[in-house]
Amino acid sequence: MSIRVTVDRSRCIGAGTCIYLAPTAFVWRDENRLKAETLDPETVEDEVLRMSYAACPTQAIILEEEDGSTD
Repeated sequence: MSIRVTVDRSRCIGAGTCIYLAPTAFVWRDENRLKAETLDPETVEDEVLRMSYAACPTQAIILEEEDGSTD
């Protein structure tokens, strides 16, 4: 099953947990490290994306399963 991942910038506080867990899937949006954004989520296992989602302190990571359901 494929997962589509986005970061809700209005919720992101720049904690960096997603970048720590999946450094090839997420990246800092700008030099000030204020927000994260997706880089290449296909470079990590779906389970790692789910862990990043669960670890986000503000629930800024949005997961969409291939079947259309969202978390």
